[in-house]
Amino acid sequence: MNYIDFVTSMALRPGRSHWVQRLFIFHDFLVCRQIRTGEKVEMFTKLWYNMDSIKCERSEDMFELTNEQRKCFALPPVLNSWRKVEVKKSPHDDFFTYAYLDGKKIVKVIMVSDIPGHDRYREFGVDQILSDDGTKILPKTNKGTPQNFTSSNLIAKTSIGMALLFDSGYVDVVNMTAEQSFYRSCYNSEKLETLNDFSKWVDDWCYNTGEKELSEIIDFSKRTKIHQKFKEGDFFKFRINRSLFGYGRILVDYAKMRKEGIPFWDGFMGKPLCVAVYHLVTEDANVNPAFLVNLKMIPSQMIMDNIFYYGECVIIGNIPISPDEDNFTIHYGRSMDARTANYLYYQCGKTHVALEGEKELYLHEDKIFGGFRYKDIGWSLNIQLPILLECIKKDSNEPYWDMIPAWRANRDLRNPKFKEELKQIKKQMGVQ
Repeated sequence: MNYIDFVTSMALRPGRSHWVQRLFIFHDFLVCRQIRTGEKVEMFTKLWYNMDSIKCERSEDMFELTNEQRKCFALPPVLNSWRKVEVKKSPHDDFFTYAYLDGKKIVKVIMVSDIPGHDRYREFGVDQILSDDGTKILPKTNKGTPQNFTSSNLIAKTSIGMALLFDSGYVDVVNMTAEQSFYRSCYNSEKLETLNDFSKWVDDWCYNTGEKELSEIIDFSKRTKIHQKFKEGDFFKFRINRSLFGYGRILVDYAKMRKEGIPFWDGFMGKPLCVAVYHLVTEDANVNPAFLVNLKMIPSQMIMDNIFYYGECVIIGNIPISPDEDNFTIHYGRSMDARTANYLYYQCGKTHVALEGEKELYLHEDKIFGGFRYKDIGWSLNIQLPILLECIKKDSNEPYWDMIPAWRANRDLRNPKFKEELKQIKKQMGVQ
């Protein structure tokens, strides 16, 4: 038992008072050496140990990618000349943070935890310099201030290069420099429960990585940041997985309406778009928009513009939106703005109605909080491959409403089961 383990065990012994258990122990430039898989792991800096932050114990066989596995994700290999150090945990960390150092330069960060319910693995690059004594992260410019070499300060730094992220059950393979994802497991309804599940997933990914897959991810890793232009009516292409592509369309640019002062249900974070995905799953990366325009779409969604602005969803053409287009999200309810709290709103596409003093119709049989406001917005597309395939198979969106989470289906006025409620609401708001 080392010194930290001894003091911790003494502070947390049964019978100790609450305040003793919250004891802060100061170690002046303490250097702890532990052995992990035959590798020396150093933890240094001027450390304050808060007993509330000791939530997990280091596993002797905690997962880490091998250099052979890193090749399959276009991640830089760990060099023999690099040194691995454990970074001081922040008060509420439920994971360990390790940094790889090339001299005084921090080049790679790994966050890992196998705590049930909090399993994670995140590996990504950084470009930061440590002070000579290893206790501070130096600023990029002379105007900056050195920061303590802690996990919270390190994680807050800009990530660069390729990254493999496993968190909250989902996996993302990301080019952090370009701010684009190569793979999102959520699109494939893949949810992993434990770090061990993730380890098996990595093995499977690498086993199925041939020359073609390796070439594609290496090319992806070389991408740099771009600012892609987009507009209403644009068709876009996106990756569902390593072999399949999906296609969609931008239906409404609400951020543009906001900028131009055109009124709409403006309760969304970021720069909101209304987009929809077509009934198409294909290996063809060059589908023509003229073919897409005649296909069915799954119900549209609200999304922030990031994956379009940074080019993850590639714009492949434009056709003006038809006046007959009706695949828009519907929003109905009281204003979320205190300045217009007495107003009732209805929004569908660019149709915007605001009635002062009108009472909301409480037609929602499930009484779910939020009613029919449909104010959800996210960073990625709300698509899952099994749902999309079932909709294609049946040439209908009926499977969509049956297979999406109930909390989403039960507060969306477009759901066929709310046909009568929608009819009454349109009548109230004077909408045809």
